[in-house]
Amino acid sequence: MIACLSIPYFAAAVERRADDTLTPQPLAIGGQPWEAKPVYAFSQEAAGQGVHAGMSLRLVQVLSPDSQFIPAHKPQYGRVSAEVIDVLTDFSPDIEPQELWHSFADSTLHLTAHGSSLPARYCLDLDGLPLKEAIPFMQTMGRQLRAETHLSPAIGLSADKFTAQVAAAVSRPDHLLPVAEDGYADFLSSRSLAFLPLDKETHRRLRLMGIRTLGQLAALPLSALQEQFGPQITPFYRQAQGQGDEPLQPQTAIQQEAIRHWFDEPVDNLLTLTAVLTHLANELSHRLHTSVRAGRILQLSLEMADGRTEQQTIAFPQPTRDAARFAITGQEAMARLNLTCGVTAVTLTLTDLTPATAHQLMLFQDTAVANHHRLSQTVHNLAAKYTDGRFYQPILTEPHHPLPERRFQLRPFAHDPALA
Repeated sequence: MIACLSIPYFAAAVERRADDTLTPQPLAIGGQPWEAKPVYAFSQEAAGQGVHAGMSLRLVQVLSPDSQFIPAHKPQYGRVSAEVIDVLTDFSPDIEPQELWHSFADSTLHLTAHGSSLPARYCLDLDGLPLKEAIPFMQTMGRQLRAETHLSPAIGLSADKFTAQVAAAVSRPDHLLPVAEDGYADFLSSRSLAFLPLDKETHRRLRLMGIRTLGQLAALPLSALQEQFGPQITPFYRQAQGQGDEPLQPQTAIQQEAIRHWFDEPVDNLLTLTAVLTHLANELSHRLHTSVRAGRILQLSLEMADGRTEQQTIAFPQPTRDAARFAITGQEAMARLNLTCGVTAVTLTLTDLTPATAHQLMLFQDTAVANHHRLSQTVHNLAAKYTDGRFYQPILTEPHHPLPERRFQLRPFAHDPALA
């Protein structure tokens, strides 16, 4: 079975999660109405007033004059999407995320009916789980996602990827729409042809032929369609019949390590917050040492009693897993945050993880002249004590010779016989 989770008007949902004062009014995201650029994203209320993807901000103000215009916080949308993937990974390792939440995603899907609501969409492979068992499994997944991210997914479920995507697109938020295998044709028959990622010319010609739904396309003979449009129409014809064989294209989950501490009551004492932050830094460092990894980007998140989330992100010059560095950097980041009320939770997240680089430890420090002199004197004394040629000194002879054994010679270490 394939499950598809769609969070409609994703960017607007993220903005409202961060600031609940934005909830009652239409949102236009991407700038101010006097700026000569297209809208980045918008809310469902703005869409109901005629706003659509690719429209200029000026035209958005004409169609939806009561909209609130705010800038786009693109890194924040990516971080929240990573939160969603992190939750879904607990249920399935094979996840295909699709970035449709703004007007200019690098995909033709945002031009179809799938992208009309600017959703964040995630397809999961349930590894042959039958529909009867997949339904309660996905219901549990939906509840977990709502509890941890405070977002409302619409879920489609089918053995066919395209059918599951259509089901997610037409389902209501916080609802699951399963499609049984014997019901594909009936479910897809009345759906708009706009769900297929057809090029403009093919879509125009089909509309001239009176083909406006998937059912009308599926009812035509494939040979006649191939004669008119060529063999490239075949996969779209199969999808319209609910027989698409497009494989899932899982994306490697974002590598990150996160640790969180919840307070029973909001805390506004700086010493308490610092102590908790130090404990989280030590635990984070322990996890990284255990998994032999290091990270370069540290994010501190404070969940406030008034519902806000204060965040600071710090990038280290080199990947690290040092607990003291995490603690000091986190304390400096916390000092820059606006703590106007109590804190209910503290989260440290380290991303951009890489395998930790091993360093050869030196037995002696040769950077100081005194240490170098002490080492030389020690070797001289040992060579004088053991006179049977146990100590040798490498001498460069031909440094660039292709044979390694010709690049140097080993000579017995010179010693003072008077010390013997």
